[in-house]
Amino acid sequence: MIKYDFLYVLILAGLIASCKAPATVTAVPLAGKSFLSNLEDSLMGAHLGVLVMDAESGRVLAEHNSHKYFVPASNTKLLSLYAGLKFLPDSLIGLRYYDAGDTIYAFPTGDPSLLADDFETHPVFNWLNNVKKPVVLNASNWKADRYGRGWTWSDYQASYQQERSALPVNGNMMPVRFTAKGFSSYQDGQQQWVVKPSLQLGALTDKSAWKLSPESIAYFYTPDARFNRINRAYATNGYEVSYNGRDTVIRTEIPYVTYGIKTGVEILRAQLNKSEIELQTDKASLKSRSILNIQYKILHSQPLDSLLRPMMHRSDNFYAEQTLLMASNELLGYMSDRDMIDTLMKTDFKEMPDKPVWVDGSGLSRYNLLSPADFVWLLNKMRNEFSIERIKGILPTGNTGTLSNYYTALNGKIFAKTGTLSGQVALSGYLYGKSGKLLLFSALVNNHTMEAPKVRRHIEKFLMSVWEGN
Repeated sequence: MIKYDFLYVLILAGLIASCKAPATVTAVPLAGKSFLSNLEDSLMGAHLGVLVMDAESGRVLAEHNSHKYFVPASNTKLLSLYAGLKFLPDSLIGLRYYDAGDTIYAFPTGDPSLLADDFETHPVFNWLNNVKKPVVLNASNWKADRYGRGWTWSDYQASYQQERSALPVNGNMMPVRFTAKGFSSYQDGQQQWVVKPSLQLGALTDKSAWKLSPESIAYFYTPDARFNRINRAYATNGYEVSYNGRDTVIRTEIPYVTYGIKTGVEILRAQLNKSEIELQTDKASLKSRSILNIQYKILHSQPLDSLLRPMMHRSDNFYAEQTLLMASNELLGYMSDRDMIDTLMKTDFKEMPDKPVWVDGSGLSRYNLLSPADFVWLLNKMRNEFSIERIKGILPTGNTGTLSNYYTALNGKIFAKTGTLSGQVALSGYLYGKSGKLLLFSALVNNHTMEAPKVRRHIEKFLMSVWEGN
């Protein structure tokens, strides 16, 4: 009887051992602790999620909270990158148009390259300049809001939060130059110094300068002010200038209010010196042409990757938002980030291991929630569906783009997307180990209290150890 009791205990112990939860931290040990444990300790209580996987075998090399949700910041752009690669043609569509004989009807597509400084040529602008007929622009295919869900409204003047629109012009940014020129004058026999201010919109350089009159301009001469400032009033294109010097020049760019495509049309008129560019709001006319099953001609603008590369290298929020909207226009026939996200989650992304909360194209919103496992899954999907060489040409590598001054020893070996919000740091991408083995990784840090560069250095140290051991 004792023998059977002893056998029963052995069997029970084996069952308990077999059911033991897997370790949450897996990595190569260093001085009695793993590199990953060192990373977690160094973050001083921040929330950490990590997954590193061998791309070919699927073997997990390091894992910690890989199925927990994190605010991914600009790692969200990887989802928009997939949408752009999957649904946009190799050459961006700048306009669709129909020549009705005496008038040309055109539909913008959300293409953000029009008059953007990243591009030397502007086919859509040149076409508008050369066309000899009135052009009527219709943006009834726009079904989105100017801001994404959860965006910070008080950042409306920030260069990283332009309004989204169907017809972006100059990146939906208003170049502003303020000049306060002082001169001497006499009044009642007394010499005095007079400051004459002026504000010019849309002309920071000599190339193809354009100018718009603001709705209102207010000047405040404040001699004791520490800084000169130009502010745009919320929801209007009115400007307020505070300056503290006699001779002052302030140059900046501020997002303008698009009013749909109204401001874009005004800029094009001013730039082209053409009044024949019109804005159409007649939906009945659009419906009648749709019933006739008219085949619209396509006007291409820029190579797709020439947009995706700066979008990922400098983490351009505006390009990411417009890329998702353009993809929506091609797949659904209209621009809606919500409907495009919903469609992708039901189709291409339905197998994601942890169902994400995804609300915008850029990652500006803190409503976004994804896991490290989601990103590794996505990275693997992208390398299987698109050329890894093409992806490497789009993402920044060591010491380039948003990885500048980081991973200098891994130039050509790491290709990754950064992410930063207050208290949040993220990095997901591809890493070729020392042996040449391709690894997929995602490291997400939330709720840290230290400076973001320090967090990035800790992640860098961890990934260098991964590279060394593989």
